[in-house]
Amino acid sequence: MTEPGEIDEDLATRLGWMRTGTAFFAAQLAELDDVALLEPSRLPGWTRRHVLSHIANNAVGLMNLLEWARTGIETPMYPSREARVADIEAGSQRAAAQLRAEVLASADRLASAVDAMPASGWDGPIRSGLGRASTGAEVPWMRTREVWVHGVDLGGEATFADVDRPVAAALLDEAARSFAGRADCPAVRLIASDGDSFGIGPMGSPATEVGGTVHSLAAWLLGRSDGADLEALGLLPVLPTWL
Repeated sequence: MTEPGEIDEDLATRLGWMRTGTAFFAAQLAELDDVALLEPSRLPGWTRRHVLSHIANNAVGLMNLLEWARTGIETPMYPSREARVADIEAGSQRAAAQLRAEVLASADRLASAVDAMPASGWDGPIRSGLGRASTGAEVPWMRTREVWVHGVDLGGEATFADVDRPVAAALLDEAARSFAGRADCPAVRLIASDGDSFGIGPMGSPATEVGGTVHSLAAWLLGRSDGADLEALGLLPVLPTWL
């Protein structure tokens, strides 16, 4: 049982993933000079500066959610989805050096907000940017997902294989759950050679078996791989966009 003033093991793990992911993202950013930040990222339609703008705004949005969880006063992550998109675009037009500095500074402010969070505050109710009800305890995982995946999206030396394996496994689990039961997703049985198996798509339908490592399956589900390193009988199914 967790004592007052203590956090549970799962939250402690997610906080650790967030810290290592933040360091991973910063390391990828440090490899790129300001000219390189003008170039396309691995995300269609986004330059590397779009990725940086998003990561900086995400840190601010998550601080809003921590404040909501701590105080009980509703503080949405973003004013609206339209405002979120507009802010990312506006931020991407800022000078590369300024944007780089804001990414690092906002990450530090978020880390300070996490460190200042009282143990009781993690149970406070919030809603994600998509409107899903949750608690403050999910914020570290929300940031973990952003910094690890978008650290790869920056398009530097790192690939999805460089994501820490426990994080990759958690990403695979989350993505598979989001695809499970979706009518617009083909029925697929994912078989991780170094992990668990998952069913996605309509339940009860004949499923195509797709095998690979935890990293390769997660990258495919998240739209970060064409699946060329996966094994399937026949053609590899085409997945809808991960939400």
